[in-house]
Formats: sequence, C-alpha cells, structure tokens
Amino acid sequence: MAKKDKKLVLEDESCIGCGICTTVCPTNLKKEKDINFDVDTEPRAIAVSNGKAFIDYNECVACGICAKTCPGDSLTIEILA
Repeated sequence: MAKKDKKLVLEDESCIGCGICTTVCPTNLKKEKDINFDVDTEPRAIAVSNGKAFIDYNECVACGICAKTCPGDSLTIEILA
C-alpha cells in the first residue's frame, strides 16, 4: 500500500502528550541521526507541543508504528478510498 493510500489520524481528546509516538517514529529517528539536526527548527513526522501530539503530513509516511505503541490509542491508520 502506497503512502497516499493511507493516513495517520490523531484523536486529540484521548492524547495524553506522553511523547512515546515521537520516540518510535522511524522518520523522526532517521532525521535525528543527522549531525545537523536542530530539534528546535527541523520538522518531524510527529511531535508533541502544548501537551498534545501533532502530525506533519509532509513528513509522515503513515507506517503505523506510533499507532501500535500509543498507550491511549489516540493514533490510528486510516485507509483512504
């Protein structure tokens, strides 16, 4: 299934802002290994701000790893028609 066929969806109400999603995201991990990575300015696929996760759809590849590890079941993969 191609990236355009699925999308990561966040349910804000159940997100507790724990940040586990940000630590398991392979896109984030790959970016953070770059010696020039600046945590304050670089976009990440998923991040936490003001106590809630948010998704950058330009970076997210909708692999679903974060959804599998989310303790609040706040993240799901939606299949697009």
